Amino acid sequence: MSERGETQASKGRAILDNVKRIRQPVTWAVLAIICASQILGVVRLVLLLVREQTPVFEAFQEIGVSIMSLSLVIVLVGLVCACLFVPPATRNAVRLAKLSAWAIAIGTALQLVCLLMGVAASANAFGVIMEILGGLLDVALKAVAAGVLWVLVRGVRSGRLDLAAAVPEVAAAPEQPRTPPVWQPEQASGTAWRSARDAASGARPDVGATPSGDSETPSEPKPESGWRPRSTPGEPG
Repeated sequence: MSERGETQASKGRAILDNVKRIRQPVTWAVLAIICASQILGVVRLVLLLVREQTPVFEAFQEIGVSIMSLSLVIVLVGLVCACLFVPPATRNAVRLAKLSAWAIAIGTALQLVCLLMGVAASANAFGVIMEILGGLLDVALKAVAAGVLWVLVRGVRSGRLDLAAAVPEVAAAPEQPRTPPVWQPEQASGTAWRSARDAASGARPDVGATPSGDSETPSEPKPESGWRPRSTPGEPG
């Protein structure tokens, strides 16, 4: 059971590390989508006014609904906060927060202009009231999101808010010096006791000494015996 729990915990940590690794690219992607929707909304407005000859108020009313999605704005704010305050903070977190605040603020201003211009296209007073109430609520939420990002950016730059600290890396343990071996071959070569009595008594061997059974110099050849057979008289010498 413990091994299974450890395996699940390791998988959870791996998933969390992967999410932390991709949070900044995902934030850039969401920011790019929001900016692209604003650009496409402006292009659509120009096409409605120039090519399709749509009345001005109706064109603004049509564009104001889809110029910036509130769901994407909420997701962007959450991702920016994750980049800023989830350890470790990403490298471009402050810049990303500033660009996101600018993008949301510009989109909110465009939507407010489209809302005010599109009110005139409503048929009756009830439609005008409902459109104003719904549009203002959407614009207010997006303005709050932009304000939150601006507060975060100013707080981090002024030092009142701290970014998430980086995870300290575990320093490698210094390599322990290797202790030289007590026994050295060159020091112990040729050591021997001079006699068995010295070895039995625990005396220290003499370096360079030879065992007692071995002679220090090679044995000299014994001289030949000087005896020769005696020659008898009459035999040739």
